[in-house]
This record gives sequence, C-alpha cells and structure tokens, in this order.
Amino acid sequence: MARVVIIGGGFGGLAAAHELRSAHPELEVTLLDRRDHFFMGFAKLWDLAGVRPLAGGTRSLHALERRGVRFVQTEVTGIDPAARQVDTDAGSFDADALLIALGAIHAPAHLSLLDAPGAHDLYDPAALPLMRAELDSVVDGRVLVSILGGPFQCPPAPFEAVLALDERLRRRGVRDRVEVAISTPQPMTLPVAGVDASRYLASHLGERGIQLLAEHAVDRVDGAGRTVTFTNGTSLGYSVLLGVPAASAPPVLATAGLIGPSGFVEPDPRTLRTRFDRVYAVGDCTHIPNASGALPKAGVFAASQGAVAARNIAAELLGGESARFDGYGLCFLELPGQRVAFVEGDFLAEPQPEVTLTSADHERYLRKQAFERERLDAWLG
Repeated sequence: MARVVIIGGGFGGLAAAHELRSAHPELEVTLLDRRDHFFMGFAKLWDLAGVRPLAGGTRSLHALERRGVRFVQTEVTGIDPAARQVDTDAGSFDADALLIALGAIHAPAHLSLLDAPGAHDLYDPAALPLMRAELDSVVDGRVLVSILGGPFQCPPAPFEAVLALDERLRRRGVRDRVEVAISTPQPMTLPVAGVDASRYLASHLGERGIQLLAEHAVDRVDGAGRTVTFTNGTSLGYSVLLGVPAASAPPVLATAGLIGPSGFVEPDPRTLRTRFDRVYAVGDCTHIPNASGALPKAGVFAASQGAVAARNIAAELLGGESARFDGYGLCFLELPGQRVAFVEGDFLAEPQPEVTLTSADHERYLRKQAFERERLDAWLG
C-alpha cells in the first residue's frame, strides 16, 4: 500500500487528507501536527469581537481517525525531502509521497516588538483572554492595531479586527473617549485587491472614525511609555496595541533545504510540486508569485492547493489525471452589522490579477458561516 505523509493539520493539510481519503481509500494517509485541534483564523476575531467563543469553532484533529486518516500529534524535527522521510518526537515516518503544509510562524523580530506592556500578537489565540480583559478595561486613550510587516496572513483580517474593536468599544459606551487607529507599512489597505477595494475599505474605516495610517512602518515599541514610534519619525501613544507580525517559514524547512530566495518553499504554482520527487508544498509556507507580487497567505488558497496537490499525488502513485491550481479564490471582508464583502477572482491572471470586491451584505455573512460549518463537518465532523 502506497504511503502519503502530510505535515500540517491546517487548511491545506486537511483538504488534502479529505481528498485522498474520499477518492483513494487504497492509500495509507498519515497526518502529523504538533497541535491536536483546528480552527479557522476568523474564529479568533469572532472571539475577540464577542460574537462566539473560539471553542465554538474548534475541532479535534483526532477526528481524522474516524475518516481513515492516521493522526499523530508530534513535533516535526527534521525533513529529508530527497528520501521523503520525516523525523519527529514520535519517531520517523517514511513516505512514497510527501505533502508539506506546515503553515507559517510569526516573525521573531516582530514578536520581540510586542514583548511590552499592553502589546499583543493579534493572531495569537492564547492571548485572547488577556486581550479581551485589557480591551474591556480601557476607558480612554487609544486602541491601536499595527501591521508590522509583510507578507502577513489573511490580508483583510487586521482591518476586520479594528472594525470589530470599534464595535466592542461602542457597545461598552466608551468609544467617544477612546481613539481607534490602524497602521500599515503598505501604501493602501488591500494592495492585493487593488485601488478600488482599498478605497472601499478605507471609506468604512473613515465612517467609523478609525484613523488609518498608511505607509507607517513600526520601528520600536516603548512599553514603559506605551508609545509606538514609526520609521518616518512620528510616534503614537496606545492603551492597547494589537500587532500583526509578518509570516515566516518554519525553520525546519530551511534546514531541509526546501526554502527558496523568497524565504518560503517555492513549488510549481500550478501543480504545487517542489523540486524533489513526489514532494509537494501548499499554503502559507509557500511563495506563489503573481503579477502583483505573490498570492495572499489565506486559508482558502491553502485548501484549494491542498486538494490539487492531493490529486497530483494520487495520479503519481496510482495513475489517472493530474490537476492544476487555477488561482481562483476569495477572501472574506467582514464589516459591522453582520455584513460581509467578498474579495474574489483569479489571483494568478496576467498581466494583473482579475480581482473584484462585492458589496457587503448579510447574505454573504451567512455564506461565511456556511464556509466554516461545511468544511469543519467534512474534514472533522
């Protein structure tokens, strides 16, 4: 029986495991992850906004066993892509085909910036209770969301977060005494979606009285003085600072010789094959170039890539048709009032991505909820 080992239980790894198990029960599929659970990124923001506790969108990876996928909770300590061997705390795993879906870590230099009183990694689920407590103790001053660098995961998320925080402060009746701001080193809110979408989002920030500081890269954070200083020399005080670190590839991938000049794994953009035989890579640990720079690091793309890579692995091991990643995807942009807009289109189109932003409405909010529910049920239900 041919063996497939999947490293990582995020969007890409779970989509691949589901594809392989549902279509090719004759394959032996093992999934490795240091965590024992999965949730979608926007579930953290729903928790922070008070919409739903994170536990409500969390599922156990042990549920994979019921679907015929062997799950091993362990830390990956080494990868030999030429031999398709993975070393872990639980021993070594040999594979006939290997899928790398390890995701990304948060840049250590940016985490160091956030090692200050009142400062937190916005994307850190373990920090949610403290973030909520500090936000609920604010009665004046400023709440600041700062994008610390790129690429970062889920481009709309920091802006969704600052809108959700604005709403949380309004519910508490203190918004008129608390300033809310968001800073980004980018020239606009959503460069990947283009000028029109960026203006659309900026207008919503303006309507809520949220200060937008574009082209403001954070230089240092003074925790004692609760002040952020930007590289342009300006400074801003904060009561609570929620930072968004840049994404980095896990170090084990560099040790394995899988990292390219981009700092990430660079598979073929359409097949997701790496330069190693029967080794594929998908999701946030990869760099997929496009006409505007690179494909966004977002779960929807990781899931699509995972399914394509799984079909190509099956074709190599068992025969049959191969598949190609089409570059199509969408990102959810959640606005106040349970409304969602879609940023969607062909992100690999030439000479530029063909991406549009739909207007926000409640129906798309329900579709976002269904997106989560359907995939959790299919992968881990």
